[in-house]
Amino acid sequence: MAIELTACPTLPGLHLGVVEFADVTVGPADADVQAFARLVAEWVRPQLESVEWQQACQEVRQLLRHGKFKASGRSKPAQEYLAGCVSRDGQLPVINGPVDVLNAVSLRYNLPISLLSLSKASRRLHVGRGEAGQSYVFNAAGQELDVTDLITVYDASVEPFRPVGSPVKDSMAGKIEASDRNLVAIIYCPDSSAARNRCDQAEAELRARMPRANGCLFPSAD
Repeated sequence: MAIELTACPTLPGLHLGVVEFADVTVGPADADVQAFARLVAEWVRPQLESVEWQQACQEVRQLLRHGKFKASGRSKPAQEYLAGCVSRDGQLPVINGPVDVLNAVSLRYNLPISLLSLSKASRRLHVGRGEAGQSYVFNAAGQELDVTDLITVYDASVEPFRPVGSPVKDSMAGKIEASDRNLVAIIYCPDSSAARNRCDQAEAELRARMPRANGCLFPSAD
């Protein structure tokens, strides 16, 4: 069954990239993934204060700002959190192979990306604005993200729709685990030619680098 993704028509300026993965290995990153993450961190670090980088960050923030949601502080877009890790530590966080690939691609192309388990979040997904007072748990400590007015991904197989991810943090309800084999990445992209070009490149890189259970890589989209 193909992924069925719908988006609320009241999300002006949003372009979505969607990449589905099958037969993925969720385990420690292999040497290729580790090397890729190091190279991205080394490449990005000198660029973080450049005009081009900051303009791309502002474009993403502007996309997310709406109503009560301000896209700053603890609610900054995910790729800005990753940039902060690189600026502070010189490297990206180490989580597992699929997440490490996703984080490196997100940082490289300066776009926030969700990575969700298709066994937890169904193949029927909807992107809309978080409702007033809506939140979800995003870590094992039980901390919650208030998604009021934030662009949010919902599991649309249940009523009411269940929030599972966002450009800030994904929920525990959609979090990938060692038993997962089928995943989906959702790229949140401003609808400008420059950003859409980065989104296309991010999709191709995700396909090329996401580790599969047989040790091979997905073919490039090119």
